[in-house]
Order: sequence, then structure tokens, then C-alpha cells
Amino acid sequence: MLSEKIKELRSQITQKQTAVNTKITEAQKRAEEDKLDEATALKGEISTLKEELDALKKKLAEYEEIAGMNPEEPAPAGGKEEDEEKRSMPVGGFHTILKPGKKEEVRAFEEFLRSRGEKRDGLKSEGAEVLIPIDVITKPQQEPEDVVDLGNMVNNVSVTTSSGTYPVLENASTELVSVEELEKNPELAKPKFKNVPWKIVTYRGQLPISQEAIDDSGVDLTALVANYLQQIERNTRNSRVAAVLRTFTTMTVSGTDELKKIFNVYLKQAYKRDIIATSSAFQFLDTLKDKNGQYILQQNISSPSGKVLFGRPNTVVDDTVLGEKDGDENMFIGDLKKAVLFANRLKATAKWVENDIYGQVLSLAIRFDVKKADEKAGYFVTIDTGAKQPDDTSKDLGK
Repeated sequence: MLSEKIKELRSQITQKQTAVNTKITEAQKRAEEDKLDEATALKGEISTLKEELDALKKKLAEYEEIAGMNPEEPAPAGGKEEDEEKRSMPVGGFHTILKPGKKEEVRAFEEFLRSRGEKRDGLKSEGAEVLIPIDVITKPQQEPEDVVDLGNMVNNVSVTTSSGTYPVLENASTELVSVEELEKNPELAKPKFKNVPWKIVTYRGQLPISQEAIDDSGVDLTALVANYLQQIERNTRNSRVAAVLRTFTTMTVSGTDELKKIFNVYLKQAYKRDIIATSSAFQFLDTLKDKNGQYILQQNISSPSGKVLFGRPNTVVDDTVLGEKDGDENMFIGDLKKAVLFANRLKATAKWVENDIYGQVLSLAIRFDVKKADEKAGYFVTIDTGAKQPDDTSKDLGK
């Protein structure tokens, strides 16, 4: 049967994902022990497992789509009310419409919400809290939004433990040398790894849900929770990533030449040139001209902001994300993937808790940690619009 095949695929995906995580952990351990050949071999196995995992997920998505299809049939003799009754089931003394095609975990989470935590069949638990199904967490994030999520722009690594270290390979400075035929290969400098320690932090918040919303079977509570979770998760991630970006070496600029020197000299060529700018900093850049009177920002539809600086896309955030108040003109220029490690525990939990004023509120929690990975990978730039642009841009850039 189709339902059995779907259950079997889900089990295979879980097993395959566990195997991938195990291999990744093993490869990282081998790298830390300087057993690079073994780590490289494991990397090949990981790639193969990921391809198999993607194929299983694709097949599962196809089967679930087929399972969710429903033929359009005329209303039964009993009328609309009878049809609604057949498509609903009682939960805690009231009815909730369980939409056809909805995944079992999502349906179970809906029952958990409507029963105020009394029903949790089909859900995984962590103590008194239930783990929110991954579909509820990720579905809203798949919808395009004109909102920046810094957590997805840095090196976002899924972790399976509460703490650990992540190896970061430093840029190589050695080179190959010429040798005569049949001569012994000269020994090269060993790769340098920096272990970045991380420890998962739990972030919590409360979502008041009215009894009217629970009683009203037309309200999709899972969508409500998913959208709220997406918003607070994005805000929290942005805040924590921005806090790390602000710890990078600070530079103050007042014009075009100083910006160019950061791009051309201070930031090593091995790093990408990503640009995160506050709205006020972007306004400064958008009105800045070079010595020929040409605007330095150029139109480019592939850039998130629609414009590029020295050929590199710009991403614009609110002033208070990279600054402390409205009007702060700050930027991060550097390689985001190498600069910041985002250790993502991939767990979000929900729990009904008592509230003295409201009665009961839904407590939500997400878990992750953010660390600086490579301090040379970027600069935190502050714009000084009141300063006169110096003729010699090699002076007084850093502070």
C-alpha cells in the first residue's frame, strides 16, 4: 500500500540521515587527528550518502503528493454538514478539521495544539516539551520573502550534540617545488586547523493563543505557529550573527578610496567580498561618487539590493541589526561563510505553560550557537560622513 511505502521511505531517510551525521562526525575527528587521507576518503562516502538521501527525499515527496490528491466528488446525500463530519475527528470535546494529505506528524502537532498539550501521540518529546515537526519549521522558510536571514548566509552547520568543536582550515601559504625525475617528494607544511568551540544555547519565547482560535476549527494553528516561529527565529538568528560580525576588526571610512583599499589591500584575495550594510549605510553608498563623478553603486538585478559595489552584491538590513540605533551607518565587508560558524541544533520545541494573566500560553524554543570562525575573513566598517576624505588613504583606516 502507498501509506506503507511512505512509512518505509521515512524510516530509510531517518537511517540515511543518521549515517550521514555519523560519517561527518567521524571525518571531523580524523581531520583533527591530522589523518587527512582518512578524512578525505570519508568525505567521498558522505557525498555518496547525501546523493542517496536526496533521491529518497525526492521519491518521498512524490509519494506524499500522490497521497494528498483527492478526486473532486459531488457532495453526499447528507449535505455539506455530513461531509464536514466525515472529514473531522473529535479532539478534547471539540472538532478539528484534519486536512487530507497533511503529514501525520503535522496532524499530530495540530492535535497537540488544540488539546492544549493533552494529546501528543505521534510526536517526539524532549522532557515535558514536544519537538515541533521539521515540516512546520521549514515550510514557511521555503516561501520567498523580502527579508534577510543572516543565519543562512554564514556557514550554517547542522550539529547533533549540545557542544563540540568545528575544524576550520587556515589558508595555505606553502607551495609545491620542482623535483627531478624519480627523486623523493619533498615534505610540505602540514595543513593548519583551528578548532572553533561551540555550545548550543536555547532561546525561548511565548505565543498567546486565544481559546476562540482553538475552538474555531477553521483556524490553522500549525500555520500560525509556523509563521510566528519563523519570524522570531529569523530575528534571533540575525541578532546573534550581527553580534559576532560587530566583533571583527573595525575600520572607519569616509569615501570611495578608503572602501576600495579595504577591498583591494586589507582583505586577502583568498576571501570573498560579501557586503552586509544597514539601510543608512546603503543610502550613503547609493549617493557616493568616484573621482569621475560616477556613482560607485551599479544596477544589478542579481543583487539582493538591486545594486552592486565594486562588482559585489549588497545585502541591506535594518539599522538596528548591525547598529545600536536608527541612523547607524555600518557594514560588514568580508567572507561570511569563512567568518562565522552557525551551529544549528535543528530542534524547535513547544510546551503549554501556565500564565498568571492569560491562563495558558504556548512556549516555543529554538537551539543554536554562533561563533567567529576566522577573524581575518572580514572587517566591520563604520562610515564617518562628517569626516573629510583624506588624500592619503593609507593612513588612519584601522582603529
